[in-house]
Amino acid sequence: MDGEKMTKEQSREIWEIIEADTAQHSDYAVFFFSGKRLVQRMAFGLLPSFVQRRIRPGLTKPQRLLPTSYLDGLRGVSSFIVFLGHYTEENLGWYTEPYGAYEDGAASSPLQLPFVRVIYSARPMVHIFLIISGYVLSYKPLKQIHSQQYSALANTLSSSVFRRALRLFLPSFVTLFIMALALFLGFSTDRYAERQINLPSQLHHVWDTCIRLLGASWAVDDLAYPHPLYNPALWTIPVEFSQSLILFAALLGLSRCRANVRLFLLAGITTFCFYSGQLYTVEFLGGMFIAEVTLLQDRSLSTPSSSPILPKFEDKPRDGECGSTARQKLIQAFWLANVLCGLFIASWTNNHIEAVWGLRFLDAHTPAPYRGQQVWFCIGAFQIVAACTQLKCLQRIFTTQAAQYLGNISYALYLMHNLCLTILEPRFNPIFDMFFSKATFWGRQLSWSAGLVIYVPIVICVADLFWRAVDTPTVRFARWFESKCVVEKKA
Repeated sequence: MDGEKMTKEQSREIWEIIEADTAQHSDYAVFFFSGKRLVQRMAFGLLPSFVQRRIRPGLTKPQRLLPTSYLDGLRGVSSFIVFLGHYTEENLGWYTEPYGAYEDGAASSPLQLPFVRVIYSARPMVHIFLIISGYVLSYKPLKQIHSQQYSALANTLSSSVFRRALRLFLPSFVTLFIMALALFLGFSTDRYAERQINLPSQLHHVWDTCIRLLGASWAVDDLAYPHPLYNPALWTIPVEFSQSLILFAALLGLSRCRANVRLFLLAGITTFCFYSGQLYTVEFLGGMFIAEVTLLQDRSLSTPSSSPILPKFEDKPRDGECGSTARQKLIQAFWLANVLCGLFIASWTNNHIEAVWGLRFLDAHTPAPYRGQQVWFCIGAFQIVAACTQLKCLQRIFTTQAAQYLGNISYALYLMHNLCLTILEPRFNPIFDMFFSKATFWGRQLSWSAGLVIYVPIVICVADLFWRAVDTPTVRFARWFESKCVVEKKA
């Protein structure tokens, strides 16, 4: 007790001294404490969000899982794979070759084996993005259609159309300007764009790139239009925008149809688009089709009589564990087989397809009017996404804390990873080359692993910061801007 009293008395004396000193030097003290607090806040703000939650657990509310949260997790994992793929393609092109072929003096890596190589197969992931976008963007409107809330549906579609361009292009433009400044200041290399003679020229050049990116939204029938300067990964942004508008038009046009008629017409439109070469439209409308089917399978949904439940999988327990009956096991085996087929297609090598069993056959039987791998990536992505909607074991994987975190920062990670690589690789790769020879099996393995050890934490932290500083405020700004533009509802 005496020790406790002494401690309180000492604390009181210390605070009296501080207050007296502050009173004597109030002008300086205010600036000192304000500046110190500002530095502390800035330093805390630069920490990744998961570190901030560790330091201050009550800072943010726990994330609530939604019916489509597992797709957010799948999108986050896919975005991370895109980063790994671009890193691997730029630094160890050997890993993009088939296992056991074109080894260039060193044995093939187990990373090159089918299924394993999916962890750095960036190209198939884009098709997963597009299907997920079609699913997620149509999920709420379809729920409103099923409950015949047509007034709410009109508001939802109007809001989605109004905010879609802001949501997609504002963060993309910020990324391009950051990359242009990094290039001009010498932080990054000229891998994707040329350094201009002065800053105004550089800013004019990047602004022209932004305008071209926006204009590329209308190249909906071009599967190979030129990638944008500064950040080639942004080629998907105009695709997302244009296909979103087509999706919203399809939702509006089919909204008053009966469920079975809507599915039939949607399947017909999607098939027509497929044979017309509109692959990205197929993926968005296909995502809508999957969302429709999963909603019809949900027995807890209050479905009006004009929208009957599909009978196909209605006896499959969606909320329970894997069934014990033969029928349930067959259904589960069917979807697991789809996952395996999708992952095998996602193992598609960048070159020398003729050396890979299975892929060689698929490539030779690519349906017209397509050439190469993209149409197969589309089919494989459909298999993976559809299986995720049916298998609880997959949904549990993508609703883990790590997958959900990647889902939160997925867009920021997709936008910023190329900037990080163009800054980090010229500085660290020469160091890796000093220690690890890429002419040997172990040298390549260790060089690839060393890059991941250095680059992954930095890229994640940068993406986390961009997510909090740009991506999330963009969403809030789009909502605020919409609220200022729309007509207020009269009481």
